Amino acid sequence: MTRYLLWGGMMLMVLTSWAVPDTLYLGQLNGRQTLFQKAAYTFTPIRRQVNATNLDSLRALPDWKILEKSLNTQPQQAYWLHFVIHNDTDLQKVVYVYTSSVNQSVRFSVFRGDSCQILQSGSMTPSSQWATSENDTYIPLPIDANQTIRVFGRISHQTGILPFLTDFKTPKPSLNLQIESEDYYQKRILREYRANMPEFQYRSWIQGALALAMLFVGLLYVKYRQPIYAYYWVYIVCSFVFSLLKTRAYTPLGHSLGEWPLLKNHLMETLLWWGIGAYLFFMIELLDLKKNNPRIRIWFRRLAVLLWGYGVVYLTVMLLTNDGGLQKLSFWGGRFVAFPLYLFTLIWIRRSVKSPMVPYVVLANAVLGFFGMLAWLRAGEVILKGVKLPASLDDLLTLSFAVVAEIIVLSLAIAHRVRLLEKEKTESQLAYFEELQNKSFYEKRMAETEMLALRSQMNPHFLFNSLNSLEYLIMSNDEKKASSYLAKFSKLLRMILNHSREESISLEEELTALRYYLDIEAMRLGDDFEYLIEVQRKVDVESLIIPPLLLQPFVENAIWHGLMPSHLSSKKLAIRIRSKDDKKVEFEIEDNGIGRQKAAELRNRSTVRRKSYGMDITQQRIDLFNRNYPNQLTIEVSDLQKEGQTGTLVRIIYQIDN
Repeated sequence: MTRYLLWGGMMLMVLTSWAVPDTLYLGQLNGRQTLFQKAAYTFTPIRRQVNATNLDSLRALPDWKILEKSLNTQPQQAYWLHFVIHNDTDLQKVVYVYTSSVNQSVRFSVFRGDSCQILQSGSMTPSSQWATSENDTYIPLPIDANQTIRVFGRISHQTGILPFLTDFKTPKPSLNLQIESEDYYQKRILREYRANMPEFQYRSWIQGALALAMLFVGLLYVKYRQPIYAYYWVYIVCSFVFSLLKTRAYTPLGHSLGEWPLLKNHLMETLLWWGIGAYLFFMIELLDLKKNNPRIRIWFRRLAVLLWGYGVVYLTVMLLTNDGGLQKLSFWGGRFVAFPLYLFTLIWIRRSVKSPMVPYVVLANAVLGFFGMLAWLRAGEVILKGVKLPASLDDLLTLSFAVVAEIIVLSLAIAHRVRLLEKEKTESQLAYFEELQNKSFYEKRMAETEMLALRSQMNPHFLFNSLNSLEYLIMSNDEKKASSYLAKFSKLLRMILNHSREESISLEEELTALRYYLDIEAMRLGDDFEYLIEVQRKVDVESLIIPPLLLQPFVENAIWHGLMPSHLSSKKLAIRIRSKDDKKVEFEIEDNGIGRQKAAELRNRSTVRRKSYGMDITQQRIDLFNRNYPNQLTIEVSDLQKEGQTGTLVRIIYQIDN
């Protein structure tokens, strides 16, 4: 019977291929110990579902073997480890299992008697599910005194939503797990923190610099609304977010970003290509390629759109597949393709673009290319693997630092560009101002010439009317009046000739000439005509400057067209001058003549059409004066109807602009 039982047990072991691992005793754990030769392993298809909380289901997995160092893992498989730990001490112990930084998904089923606890770690595990809050590569295992725990661990690549789209070959799961004592773990973590402290400080400085640059360029765009600042801002934002995604997991920011491991891991490569695309558009604006070299502009635009499109496609595919092989191909392949194009473009710009910004662009890209290549080679562990430079300078070799170094140079370029634009703007404004001055000078000279011409036209017009009056007196055989008229006329004529050469005269001079003129007209019209000149006391007739011959044409028009045709026995003309305020003077010329409507009817019935050239010339003078001088003249003409009496009121408002 015993023989049959033994044979049946052996057959069961053969059928299940069950390899029993050796028990690890904590009393014998000195620092750390690998699981090679201490754990059993097997593997299943990566998408096979296994009840990880059921011990019998885990034991029933086929082909359990003892873990060997020579084992070559495959990324399409999920590997299962089975090991047993016994605390043979009288104290509660905590051991830490280092799950390796290359593993994306590690899931432990820890059995203590009939209970099962699930613990997780791995680079693709959300930070809220980490077994330790500060690290994604350790799983702590607390064990009571004299307690034995049985651990089944699943180690695998994290598959995407649609893994069948690609056939990934990397990353391969690592089964090099290590059991570490609590003292060893704490010392190791402390050493890592100390070793990473310079990197943390450098990274914080770089992120701060990028944040300030992002804020500054954003404000520039808000102020000036120019595309160059928009593209540069997008470039800096991509660099800033890229640097944030590189933050260590033990920092609060890194722990928060770890909630989306798939996006965090693959967004960095996308940001790289998006940033380069924005950078190319920025170069178009900085070098003014639309004017300096349209061919390079077209090349840059097409390349930028291609990079933006590639970034979108890459991110979409990686989120769906999480293909580590494709990620590695993009990392190295993209750089091997981009670097020659990068050098070719720089040489092309240097030789073909004529712009003061070219030296800055070449220097900035040389800095970016140099530090960027060192960062990529270091990230790919081609150089400086395990090497620590003095002052931890190797920690500066990151793409973010390369961008900061480049931004410093480009900031000088932008400052130089702004200075050139300001200089060009200033020169343009000076040229425009000089042109305006010349234009204003010539316009003023033309206006003065035109005003002089108009005043010159007034002289023969007035002379013609005055001679008509003198002829009338002579024909009337009134020698005394004619002699007096001629004497006053000569004085008036001299004053008018003097005023014709002046741009402005005082109100006192205008009133003196006006009195001479009214006295002459009074001699011709006889005792029926009377006039009144009323000046408000606060009007300073000596200091108030007005255009010459401002009032005389209106007075003349009132006499010839309003009073002379009138049959009234008392023909009155009133001239009133009042000051409204410090900057406004009002002139009124009022007559009790026949009014404008009756005068127009008389002119229409007359066989001799006598046009008022004086008023036409006066209106032209006023329009020209208002267009070329700060002081302004406003004319208001209205008909008067008082107790059956007619008349005309002319109001001239003179606005003075000091």
